[in-house]
Order: sequence, then structure tokens, then C-alpha cells
Amino acid sequence: MAPPDEEANGLGNGLIGVNFHTDVEDVDETQTLLPGSTSNSEDDELDVQVVDRNNGVSNFGTIMHIIKGNLGTGVLAMPVAFSNAGILFGTVMLAVLGVICVHCMHILVKCSHYLCRKTGRDHLDYADVAEQSVHFLPSSTPKKEKAARTTVNVFLLITQYGFCCVYVLFIAKNVMLVVEKCVTHVPAVFTIQMYEIILVLFLIPLVFIKNIKHLAPFSLVANVASVVGLGIILADILFVEKFNKISRLPLMEDWSKIPLYFGTAIYAFEGIGVVLPVENKMREPQAFPSMFGVLNLSMTIVCVLYITVGFYGYIEYGENCQDSITLNLEHWYGTSVQVLFSLCIYVSYALQFYVPMTIIGPTLAQSRIARRIGPNAFDYLVRVVLVLVTFGIAAAVGKYLDLLIALIGSVASAALAIIFPPLLEIMTFWPDRKERKYFWIMFTKDIVIMLFGVLCFLSGTAVAVMQLVQRFRGE
Repeated sequence: MAPPDEEANGLGNGLIGVNFHTDVEDVDETQTLLPGSTSNSEDDELDVQVVDRNNGVSNFGTIMHIIKGNLGTGVLAMPVAFSNAGILFGTVMLAVLGVICVHCMHILVKCSHYLCRKTGRDHLDYADVAEQSVHFLPSSTPKKEKAARTTVNVFLLITQYGFCCVYVLFIAKNVMLVVEKCVTHVPAVFTIQMYEIILVLFLIPLVFIKNIKHLAPFSLVANVASVVGLGIILADILFVEKFNKISRLPLMEDWSKIPLYFGTAIYAFEGIGVVLPVENKMREPQAFPSMFGVLNLSMTIVCVLYITVGFYGYIEYGENCQDSITLNLEHWYGTSVQVLFSLCIYVSYALQFYVPMTIIGPTLAQSRIARRIGPNAFDYLVRVVLVLVTFGIAAAVGKYLDLLIALIGSVASAALAIIFPPLLEIMTFWPDRKERKYFWIMFTKDIVIMLFGVLCFLSGTAVAVMQLVQRFRGE
């Protein structure tokens, strides 16, 4: 099977993903990292000397990329996330979770800079950082290094493929609602699974587009549609008197619902896969990790938007919050938002699908079947099978979009966004721990973050699965 035309590394769960090409050979670089540079400061891994990249991405462009890489179906699920947490607990913990996730992004950038200097390379992606952090450990072996790289790639694969499953169910539920609004008598055969089957017929030709650049015109239209749709949602939940409704909402929900809240919230924050690819493309990468730099500014905007949609959406719809806030909207503008976001997510499916194909494509190309039927035919066959698997998972979940989002957030996103970064930081700086004055403070901090991530992983997965079983039994 021929490899994809370009390499992509983690598009995040954005409505419109961006090809953050990690191989910078196609960029005319006059600004590169100088791995051998040194600094007198203890945290010299952040003091990266650079020269000017004329063809790099501007700071504003990078901010837009990070925002788009984080805004997706997760932001539309914020109101139902708040319904599992309570108005006060949901607001406070979303801000806390935002700080933790952004800190983990900084950790990944710091480890990348430090390992770039040690290896002499000018850039590393997420899997590279995992591999190189193990490489410099005293007990390192090639098998352990490969295992670290494979683990990160597997979770990236699960996350991106999970997004595709969510997208199938999201589009089917929104289209189903539009049809029920516009058609007086809908035949009983048109269940949620029937809409998913019809959708598959449109997804298969979409994923046959191997060059992601060919999707650019569709992405532009979908970008505009997503902005308009999100604007309508904000207008609907903001510009209505709601403060008299707050008193009827619980400050904190029952503890049994909290894991679903964290699963959904972590799913929404899953943009860590875009951090290193975007930073590697910047014209001024030194502006990325600073206190008032690109990463903090862009993620502050994302956090504020998440809290706004979750807080006001929950106040507006209370216990009636649907799996996606688009499903709560009524009148003509509600239908228009459902159509707009269905189109956005349809295009995004191909962009998210591109990442799993990039990861598994080279391996599958070496299989015996690929050699027997030919690389191109096998490539198309694999794409069809993968689309059918996303349909199968979405159909198996039924109509429970909220639980699917929470499950993917708990299983894969928690590992990538919260568990792996502090673990990589410990491994990266472990060989130099005696020379680092505050290593054990960092070590303790990282262990606490990892334990929090593991708790979200285990509790969120268990509760989401149990809720799925209970809802199916109740039908």
C-alpha cells in the first residue's frame, strides 16, 4: 500500500483539522533549533536558540491552528458534561483541568527541546519524544525504545479513530433530527443505525481522497460554517436572561456522575497531538512556550469558550441537555446549525481518518495480502474496512453519543493529555537528576498528575461502560 502523500501527526479533535506536517524538509528553513546551544539557567531546555524561519507560520497563524485543533465535538458536549458535574463544580474543575492539560503541553515542549539538544535533531514529534526519553535511560534497550514509540502511536491511533466513531454518530443524530423536523411522517425503518448506513455510503468516497491538500477547499467552507454555527449557539445561550434559572441547578452532582464529566472534558481538551507539529512549523518558536506566549494565549481562549458554552448551555437547558448542544436548538436557526455542523464534521472525518492511515499504512503495506492483490487495491480495501469498523462501533453504541465521547476521553485522551507527558518528563530528566536542584519536586508533581490521569482513566472507563450496559438493559 502506498503511503499517504504527506505525513500528519495528530490533528486533535478539531472541527476542521489541519495537516500539521512534522517533516519540515519542505520548508525553506533559515531558522532551526541549535541542539548544541547551552544556557546558564537550570531550565536550559527552554532556552532554545533559533534563527529566522522566513517561511514559517506566524504567531497568529499558530494560535488559530491550536484553537482549531482543540475545538470540535467536545465543545458541543460541554453542557451535558456540566449536567454530570453541577454548575459550580463543573466550572471550577474545567478551569483546573485546563491548567493541568496546558501544563502537560508545556511539559511535552520542554522535553522535546531538551532531547533535541541531546540528539542533535532539529525537531521531534510525540512518538519521537517517547522513544528518545527511554533511549537515554540507563536500562534502555532497542525493544524498550520501540515499545515507547509504539505505545504513543497506538493511543494516537485509538484517539483519532475514536473521533471518527464519534463523528459517525454525531452526524447521524443531527441529520435524523433535521429529517424529523422537515418530514411529517418518517418511516419506522429510519432508525439511527439506518442513518449511519446511509452516511457510510458518503464517507467511503471521501476517504478515498489520499492527498489531504485536495480537501482544502472543503475545509475552507467548513471552517466558515463552523464559525457561523458556533456563533448562533453562543447567541442562543448568551443573550437571554438566565440568572433566574441558576437556583434550580445543583452546585455539584452525585459522585457517581463525576467520572463521565472528566471523560467528556478530557476528550474536549485532546489537542496535545498538535502541539509539537505546530511548534516545529513556527517562524518564532521561542514565542510558543513563554508565559504570555502562543500556547497559553490560544489555550486560554479555548478554556474560556469551553466554560462559556458549558456554563450557559447548562443554565439554559438544565437536566434536558442533549448529548450535543446542537440537538437542543429549536426553530429555524437550530435546524441550520445542525446542518452546518453535520457538514463540518463530515469533512473533518476525512482529516481525522488520515492520521490512522498514516500510522498503520506502512505496516499493512508489507502484508502478504497487499503483495497479492496489489498496493493500490489493498489501500482502498483497508480504507473501506476501517470506515465500516467506525460504523460498527457507532452502531453498537446506539444513540448514546455522550457515553461514547466520555469513553474515548477516558480511555485514550486521558493517557495522551495527562498520563504520558509527566511520565516522559520523569524519564527525560532522570539521567541528570543529581544535577537538577528541583528534580524531586518535579518528580512529586508529575506523580500527582499521573495519578489523577490514571484515576480519570479507570473511573471514566468503568462508569461509561456500566452506563452503556444499564441504558441498553433499560430499552
